Amino acid sequence: MKVRGLRSCFLALAMLSMVFVSACGSGAGNGSAGTNEGQNEKTGENYDKPTTLVFYSIARDSEQSFNERMGDAIRKRFPNLTVKYVQRTTANDLPAYISSGEKLDLVWGSLGSWPQVQDLGLAIDLTDLIKKHNIDLSTFEPSSIDAMKQMGAGQILALPFENHTKVVYYNKDIFDKFGVEYPKDGMKWPEFHALAKKLNREDSGNFYTGYSPSVNSMFIQNELSLPFFQQSGSTVRSTFNDPGWKTIIENEFLAMARETGYQKVMDQYRNGGIPNLDTFTKNRALAMYPEGPLLPIVLPDDMAKLNWDIVAMPTLAEKPGVGYQAYPTYMSISTMSQEKDMAMEVIKFLTSKEFQTALSKSGDMTILKDPEIQRVMGQDSKFKGKNYGAFFYNKFAPIATKFPIESKVPGYTDVTNKLAQLAKGELDINTALRQAEEAVNKKVDEQAAK
Repeated sequence: MKVRGLRSCFLALAMLSMVFVSACGSGAGNGSAGTNEGQNEKTGENYDKPTTLVFYSIARDSEQSFNERMGDAIRKRFPNLTVKYVQRTTANDLPAYISSGEKLDLVWGSLGSWPQVQDLGLAIDLTDLIKKHNIDLSTFEPSSIDAMKQMGAGQILALPFENHTKVVYYNKDIFDKFGVEYPKDGMKWPEFHALAKKLNREDSGNFYTGYSPSVNSMFIQNELSLPFFQQSGSTVRSTFNDPGWKTIIENEFLAMARETGYQKVMDQYRNGGIPNLDTFTKNRALAMYPEGPLLPIVLPDDMAKLNWDIVAMPTLAEKPGVGYQAYPTYMSISTMSQEKDMAMEVIKFLTSKEFQTALSKSGDMTILKDPEIQRVMGQDSKFKGKNYGAFFYNKFAPIATKFPIESKVPGYTDVTNKLAQLAKGELDINTALRQAEEAVNKKVDEQAAK
């Protein structure tokens, strides 16, 4: 499943609502400083007065999903606040909604959404409001704040309230079937490959393979923090001429994809395509697959049928102990909002220790670096007892530099659509990267000419 595809599956987040409302609706404030009860101690302002805030999700979440994820908890915490939600649709895309002149206070979405928000000039700089509302940025996972400052050229255009990274999910039954030891935290890629190749097997006409990457995440969250673009003056160009991309593809993909067993699984279950999440959860022909914390939340029934656990992502020799980049979810305040202080109180609540603890206990990933909150991850989930510490085992690679052009030109699809050819030896990696670089640059030039 693609990264964006998984984000859009929040329809299944019903299990979060009861946890958030009960744990976060008690009126507790942000543990970092100040209070969220009635009158704000630092500003002296009353945030219990009747107010309406309109939320917009770039990720297309349904209203039910929004309510379960945060809306109900916000209403519980601020009983005089009217919370309205606008779902993004094809006809109601963000530029169209802005043009309509309708009220808009808060916009939220994943890291990949922010080049569009930046390109539209929609978000305000939160720096002064952060100080006014006494929000301590040192409590956040640092790369999530650094990335937003980079995108805003020093301004903080949004604050993160949820985090994601990748771990390796593995099917214990496949390992047990073939008498292979389970993976463990702290593996390097060569050691991991050796383990995975032991699972390139055939049994009763069914083929198995050890590992396949999440192809989008392999690029978007790469361990070397390679950006998709580089800029010199006003000229923007693809980075696929950087040898680091070859390192990523060879280590995380080709080391397994060149194996006959891997290609047998491609043919049997994917009609020649790359083994993916369905190959892991439904076909059960893939022993290991990288995904984020939302997998068991979004697909609880599928995961309940698997005998699974998780370990930290393997790491590169040149970056020991450094895993994938973080992929936070951010909330921004619209330039159109007339209720900026109230909107900031909502963000403060969503980043509070109490809300983040409830989120962590549900099995989702906190944006705070508090080890106590991290330690309770999954405690109240359907899958408690799994190795949730794997999400925090590695250091996060710094989030790669983002460019506004990414809202119009995805920097990686011209490589991902060549992976099957690479696996089967129909295309060599140098040619694939050169062709991708040329295709991306052509698209950038076409955008510049508009």
